[in-house]
Amino acid sequence: MYWQVNVSRGTIMKTFDILVIGAGHAGVEAAIAADRIGARTAIISFRKSDLGIMSCNPAMGGLGKGHLIREIDAMGGVIGIASDLSGIQFRMLNKTRGEAVQGPRAQIDRNLYQKNIKKIISDSGVSVIEGEVIDIVTEKKNGKEYITGIEIRDVGKLNCKKLVVTTGTFLSGLIYRGNKKWKAGRLNAKPSFDLAKFFVNNQFKTYRLKTGTPPRLSGDSIDFKKCIVQEGDKKPEPFSFLTKSINSKQYPCFITHTNEKTHSIISDNFQNSPLFDGSIVSKGPRYCPSIEDKVKRFKDKDKHQIFLEPETARGELIYPNGISTSLEEKVQLNFLRTINGLENVVVEEFGYAVEYDCLESSELDLNFETKKIKGLYLAGQINGTTGYEEAAAQGLLAGINAARSLGKLNEIVINRSQGYLGVLTSDLNKGGLVEPYRMFTSRAEYRLLLRADNADERLTDLAIDIGTAEKERIKVWKEKKAKIKNATEKLQSLQAPPQKYAKAGLKINQDGKKRSAYSVLGYKDSNWEILESTWPELKSLKLDHKIKKQIQTNAFYEKYIGRQLLEIEELKKEKELRLNESIDFDKCSGLSNEIKEILKRNKPRSIGEARELVGMTPAAASILLRFVKK
Repeated sequence: MYWQVNVSRGTIMKTFDILVIGAGHAGVEAAIAADRIGARTAIISFRKSDLGIMSCNPAMGGLGKGHLIREIDAMGGVIGIASDLSGIQFRMLNKTRGEAVQGPRAQIDRNLYQKNIKKIISDSGVSVIEGEVIDIVTEKKNGKEYITGIEIRDVGKLNCKKLVVTTGTFLSGLIYRGNKKWKAGRLNAKPSFDLAKFFVNNQFKTYRLKTGTPPRLSGDSIDFKKCIVQEGDKKPEPFSFLTKSINSKQYPCFITHTNEKTHSIISDNFQNSPLFDGSIVSKGPRYCPSIEDKVKRFKDKDKHQIFLEPETARGELIYPNGISTSLEEKVQLNFLRTINGLENVVVEEFGYAVEYDCLESSELDLNFETKKIKGLYLAGQINGTTGYEEAAAQGLLAGINAARSLGKLNEIVINRSQGYLGVLTSDLNKGGLVEPYRMFTSRAEYRLLLRADNADERLTDLAIDIGTAEKERIKVWKEKKAKIKNATEKLQSLQAPPQKYAKAGLKINQDGKKRSAYSVLGYKDSNWEILESTWPELKSLKLDHKIKKQIQTNAFYEKYIGRQLLEIEELKKEKELRLNESIDFDKCSGLSNEIKEILKRNKPRSIGEARELVGMTPAAASILLRFVKK
């Protein structure tokens, strides 16, 4: 690997196949994917210490987001493995519900995560270059602009054939805290104003988004005895399909709440908030609002939940998830000390809002290459998304396609029925985002197919074909695939009347019809013990717990998947169905308030028009169809 500590000193390689601007989650995945496919690749970052930095919440996964991590991992990405090595608390969200809507989540030691990412990069062929990119160089051929390289301050041009831009919140980044405003990509980090000019000068459609972060608190100054303990799962489930088990020590998180006194202090200082004084006009993430937004919008609530999450295993720094704020420092301290357990809290770093440039995502092709300039790929928050997981997903796909284009190979586009990677790609390609895009399971019409548990079944063969799967992954997956195939075929071949299953203790309709062991395994009250007592020969398969669980989950969902596919087809057929002008969307139960707002604002004239609205999910369209046809 080639490390260049400071490009203004010494010698630097001048030509690469692929250059990646930005060393966050999108940049890392893009570089690793491109390197594995065989491209000579380098990451350019202001500081090499920023590799894999978790600039906001030190956590990975969740509903929809956990699905993305599993899919990235199945494709040979590194976010899942690094999270498993760095996790300090693992939880499976929605554990009491079906596998389709369960989402793995983990609290991460941010220092350990960066250490593991740096190790992965160091073991790869990716070069890391420190410096500030101030311009992108193109040349015109046959009436079309092509990437030829980049300009780095004090160094000059680096040549490349393809360029992946993953600038996060750095393009024209401005930080707000109370009445103070200054240029920064994040706290104590330079922004990128010169690079932003390239996109303006080349007539890319740009707009502003904002995000925020809460204050960081000294763990020693918090009285955790006054808070509610939140433990992780007793048997943690890893993100990566290569991780056999999580054996590291697990640490608790804690829950506390704001109160009426907290809200009063915040309300009294609205006039000094950049969110309400006109300083910030751009949209922030709807599902991660600031505490100012919460107090303003939900006046009927006398408290809001706060998760006190350790940033490292040592717990010296605590992330209070739920109270992002850009109020001035003294106000932050005052309202914090009204909260149970935080009466004597010491603030190590105050919260702030950051506003930054994004590019209209409809200017991208489905391979994440820009339509205006050949060889220029964009990934992460620059495309209007929010979250580590969404960024990593785009970086992976951009890196794959940039590398494949070098050899004039077909682009890799995951469709909506293949993965949440495809849902994300499709949604971004539609464009028109007005707020940071976040992944949810509700965005996927094929979510019964796209479960977190079966991501390797859906995507790892593709990863092997395109060259992003490591040797260990290929070995592990081929062994697992063979076991699932052989066991499934065996179960399907075993047929018995209901009486035989009833003798083993299964409640089953005594209709005389023979059923396969596989179909019976999918029954709600069925299990492997029942099948093995009915069919003793199944014990010879010698399957471990994970394989058994996977096959049972597949069997359970099989009948539901068929119904979902029929529903999707019905939706397609009914696209011309007219919507009455007087329709009251508020009466359509099952629709989120966000979707209702979209429908009321746009007033679609048909089901087809409703489906195409920006922000409208396929699941919501199905609910609307059922409502209209009542």
